[in-house]
Amino acid sequence: MSQAGPRDSASMLAALGILAYAASMMTHEGLGHGGYCLAAGGHNVALTAWWETCNFPTDAPLGIKAAGPGVQFGAGLLAWLVLHLLPPSAMRLRCFTLLYMVFNLFVSCSYVAFSGVTDLGDGAELIAPLHPLIAWRGGLFLLGSVAYFLSMRAAAFELKRFAGLDDRSSRLFRLVWIPYATAGVFACCTGALTMEHRTAVGLAVASPALNHTMGQWAALEMAALSSLGAGSGMFALPEMQRGMESRGLSPAVYLNWSTAWGVATAAVIALFFFFIAPGLH
Repeated sequence: MSQAGPRDSASMLAALGILAYAASMMTHEGLGHGGYCLAAGGHNVALTAWWETCNFPTDAPLGIKAAGPGVQFGAGLLAWLVLHLLPPSAMRLRCFTLLYMVFNLFVSCSYVAFSGVTDLGDGAELIAPLHPLIAWRGGLFLLGSVAYFLSMRAAAFELKRFAGLDDRSSRLFRLVWIPYATAGVFACCTGALTMEHRTAVGLAVASPALNHTMGQWAALEMAALSSLGAGSGMFALPEMQRGMESRGLSPAVYLNWSTAWGVATAAVIALFFFFIAPGLH
């Protein structure tokens, strides 16, 4: 009987997907919007995974709307640079950095395109005073779409480097669908807790988990859009990387389970379920 080849740990891929998505959303809301709020002399009133509220002594500057997706996109580019500085043996850190790069770039770019199409979100508020509005909305959609495609190309190239000489279709698919699915489940569970008190993942969450800064369904919708929606481009990466330069690839190194990374993931899940979902005030 033929013996199955080596495989990357599914549990580790799932944990790293959750960590990367959580870090990406806090980059957008906490560092982007929240950081701009403090730098501009405002006071952070509330913070969740998809919403930040800031009080300013005067009218809120428009820059705070661009700060979230702008900082998130910049963090994705920085993660791309860091990837090239990490040794091939640091597989867990490389995988986390790759997924953090992907979520940052994909979410920020798709959010810009989404604002152009729906006239909702940070981008829509940023261009609201400009005329003709329909032209600016078209520009947002075009900018976000082009940036998303280029981000996919960059991510596909990094997936090829990460996989090394083992580019089996089954392995490449596992490397993208497991983090995608677990990040989506995590996001939607957190969004459901943010939306209203309910039992999720076996934990009874009482009424304090209500977040009164958002509409009843807004958190769950934003959770699904920012994870399952924005991350859907990940499924094209295995095929996209096939036509790219393959010289100089490292021998394949596989992702193994790490208790330390697992504990960190459990801590982040608890942090989101019990503090981020209700909203930090």
